[in-house]
Amino acid sequence: MKIIKGTALSVLAAATLLSSCNAGGFPAQTDPDTSRFDTGYTSYNNDYTAEQDYSNIIAFTDKQEYPTTFDKITVTIKNENPGKGFYFFSIPVIEYNDKGEWKRLNYSPESYEIPEQWALCAILDDTERQFSTSQSIFNDRLKGSWNPGEYRAVVFVGKETVYAPFAIIDI
Repeated sequence: MKIIKGTALSVLAAATLLSSCNAGGFPAQTDPDTSRFDTGYTSYNNDYTAEQDYSNIIAFTDKQEYPTTFDKITVTIKNENPGKGFYFFSIPVIEYNDKGEWKRLNYSPESYEIPEQWALCAILDDTERQFSTSQSIFNDRLKGSWNPGEYRAVVFVGKETVYAPFAIIDI
């Protein structure tokens, strides 16, 4: 009987640990693997159209403040270097400013289950445009609630990270 209890407790403990790693279908809130960019990764046929200097990329939200009851926040990611396409990670990470320390929140967009999360924003051979794309942050995809305060969307572009700050306010 002792062996069965010990085995049952071990199985229960392992199941608890595994479920806590991805509780409720929420992905780990970690930085994505950027190793593909160590050698100037590009999927372009013409390498000259791919951005190599990701310092030209900015991110911003459609408004500066949102009520706690917002439906969606749109984050725009824009390359200010015309004609250069860029790679971005399609899942934003959300951080909250807790007394001067940025803490990651459990945010899970529906697309997190897609195996390849790196995407390309470009139009081949277009040397005129400043390419941009957007990501959406949906209110109901946060584990927990949106408390009033300072937030930021953390956006990964190539090996760089850019931030789109916004505030949640009580109305």
